Amino acid sequence: MLAVVVALAGCGRGDDERTVGAVTERFLAAVEAGDGELACAQLSRAAAESIAATRSCPEAVTDLEVDPAAVDRTRVYGISAQVQLRGGERYFLEWTRAGWRISAAGCSRAPDDEPFDCEAEA
Repeated sequence: MLAVVVALAGCGRGDDERTVGAVTERFLAAVEAGDGELACAQLSRAAAESIAATRSCPEAVTDLEVDPAAVDRTRVYGISAQVQLRGGERYFLEWTRAGWRISAAGCSRAPDDEPFDCEAEA
């Protein structure tokens, strides 16, 4: 019985890893295509609100400077996740009532003491 529970738990994590990768890819494709509505739908509420400081999220999100590279690696840590693109850019996601959503987008290692510098974050 324990083996079945462990096997099922492994399947869930694999599904989550595929899902966070797909959410990130959908966001990147939408930004690149200028589809602000679809891009904002991939963001957590707090991330969308931070982008929309001076204008609506759908208007502002397409101005983000993000790298449309392919997903290289995904990691799920309970209710948070990290997606790394082939170019090194990172995305951080959180589990919400609406499913996996991006909480920080277009992140790269900062040269100073800060761990990441992000184009958008909650």
